[in-house]
Amino acid sequence: MKFTIVATVLLGLLLTPALAEYFQNVKSVKKQPFYRRINVGIGYQTLTIDSETLVAIIEDKTTRESWKTVWNYDTGFIASKVVSENICYISRMDRVVMPALSSIAVLAEETKNVKGERVVSKDIRYVISNRRIRDLSSYGPEIYSLCRGLTTYMAYEEQQQEQGSQVWYNQNSCYRLDVLNLLGIDYCQAQNV
Repeated sequence: MKFTIVATVLLGLLLTPALAEYFQNVKSVKKQPFYRRINVGIGYQTLTIDSETLVAIIEDKTTRESWKTVWNYDTGFIASKVVSENICYISRMDRVVMPALSSIAVLAEETKNVKGERVVSKDIRYVISNRRIRDLSSYGPEIYSLCRGLTTYMAYEEQQQEQGSQVWYNQNSCYRLDVLNLLGIDYCQAQNV
């Protein structure tokens, strides 16, 4: 009986530091982001989701004009970089219209086999303001990295405009992002009236 008690105490003394170090290492290991290539129409888009930082990055790789968008669910902002224009737009995320971070991958997989058809069920239209953004640091490191060195403008959702002011825009001046066949995002140039 004394032998088993002594053996248990010694085993506990030997294993405690090793187990403590093991569990510290397990907690400090960062999960790998989810990455998926999804066919859309004539090209493809890549989707990367980091569930720890609450960020989704979608990049369009079509033969036409390419773009990249960052959806930061933690800060509540989205940023879109139009590669051909060398410009970036930042706007508030409409969480009612945008898919939840946890469901983006599943929804994109469901629509990826629909080739050549426009199945986007939700649209958001942003009007680009004349207000340039100079300090990108408050929007999160992913948005900072995306827009750093580019001319960056704030864009407001069409119904988020200041009360009492009506904004006119030319529909031909809009740049469209069809994101994973899930969401259509239009960035439209405001016209002075």
